[in-house]
Amino acid sequence: MNRPRFIGAAVVALAFFVLYCRTLAPDVLGHDSGDWQAAGATLGISHSPGSPAYTIIAWIFTQIVPFGTMAARVNLVSAVVGAIGVGAVFILVMMLFGRWLPAIVAAVTLGMGGQWWAHASVATPYNSVPTIIAFLLIMLLLWHRHGNVRLVWGGALLFGFGLAYHPTLLYFTPMLIAGVFVLGPWRQAIKLKSIALTFAALLLGLSIYAYLPIRSAMNPPVRYSEISSLSQLYKFVTVSEARNSGTFATSLPGQEELSDRLTEAVRQSYYPSFAFLVFGPAVTLMYPAVLKRLRPNRRFLIYLLVGAFAHMTIIFIISGIYVQYYLPVLLYFSIWAGLSMFLVMNAAEIYLGGTRYKTVPLIAVCFIYASTLLLGLPTIWPYANHHSDTGMRDFSDWVFSQAKEGAVVLANWDSYPGLNYVQVVDGMRQDLAIRPSTPENWRTDVYYARLQFPISDIYLARSLPFIDRMGAHEVGPQYAISIKGRTHQDLNHGKPDPASVELFFAET
Repeated sequence: MNRPRFIGAAVVALAFFVLYCRTLAPDVLGHDSGDWQAAGATLGISHSPGSPAYTIIAWIFTQIVPFGTMAARVNLVSAVVGAIGVGAVFILVMMLFGRWLPAIVAAVTLGMGGQWWAHASVATPYNSVPTIIAFLLIMLLLWHRHGNVRLVWGGALLFGFGLAYHPTLLYFTPMLIAGVFVLGPWRQAIKLKSIALTFAALLLGLSIYAYLPIRSAMNPPVRYSEISSLSQLYKFVTVSEARNSGTFATSLPGQEELSDRLTEAVRQSYYPSFAFLVFGPAVTLMYPAVLKRLRPNRRFLIYLLVGAFAHMTIIFIISGIYVQYYLPVLLYFSIWAGLSMFLVMNAAEIYLGGTRYKTVPLIAVCFIYASTLLLGLPTIWPYANHHSDTGMRDFSDWVFSQAKEGAVVLANWDSYPGLNYVQVVDGMRQDLAIRPSTPENWRTDVYYARLQFPISDIYLARSLPFIDRMGAHEVGPQYAISIKGRTHQDLNHGKPDPASVELFFAET
């Protein structure tokens, strides 16, 4: 890497940062994002597993960014992390192959992925995981080439920090440990001093978790759970309640379920044919002359292929229904796209070298890749573009305008975080008691009604007649009804779900 290549990485990252800012959500959101926005704005504690590093950085953004709502400033963290991830992939592929075109192809493939792009436009810590993995892979490549044990210590520090940002980075552990022993002079890493410094660096990164019990004792305005002991901290960080309730999968998914997950993570992120076209150049691996040019990086590429398969298998087993955990798939996919372009370049140089036709395959492949990415843009744009996503703000304004003084607002998780944000951060309707579930000792009958109308309608005033027709007046004047709606980030496969309206008939 030299100065022009670093400048190139910075330019690519900046270009995608501008793009992500163009599609950035401007205000409060529902579901998990609303909770992260509230925790970031108040230096609070979000829902389990807490993500303390993300919360602290989000709070810093709310203090130093001079424009936008508090919620938008928290959203901006995701845009920055997403752009840095694109730049990191550019650097990794450039270091691997030393060519501009493969690095650009890899960066664009990641940056334009629908799932990646969508997570760069809203408040979420998930895109930090593949971003940190990209930097760890860069350090492993340097470890492979130079064998400097300081890279192991630095990697441990970064890994500990990444776990505090979001603990799903833990799934990368086997691949990380294998890289230390397979790629570099591992005997240096297992010396007593090296082991001690590695663990010290890891603990230093993990020390950010001390924020959770310390801040919990201060009783912040947003506190998902009280954390006053090591056992409570462990259960909170490991999401024990969700795992015990069966929320997470504990066995390999079936073929159909696995296909759905990969479809949502990869094929829904691009024009469908791109998922197949990008593997086409692998046929050139059959030619010894092309394969020979991969020899300097062969061990690292084999490690990357096997490690990526193992990493994703762990995610398939553990992650359950959460497609956001599949973002590392897009990272590995983008690296493969860069490799594919490198293979085409080498095949053209070997078999068409010295002729004016050697650029034809490169132009053709670039045209195919660019065309398929652009063809997928009409599908990706509605999913990734949150620029006009003010649904949660409109909905909260409606709920607060309808609620009587001192009312109890019973909200489910889709709407509670956004309502809580507006009340705590914006200071609206302090007289209301907003509850994320039905209060204890209340008898509750829940009625579901499936309403078939556009998602935007759920947040408009016209929603009220729909509720009235279903007998919401029976609840009484002291209660406001919370509607379960979905913002763009929760669309199922890029299409809106029918809205579900929960009517709570409660009496003490």
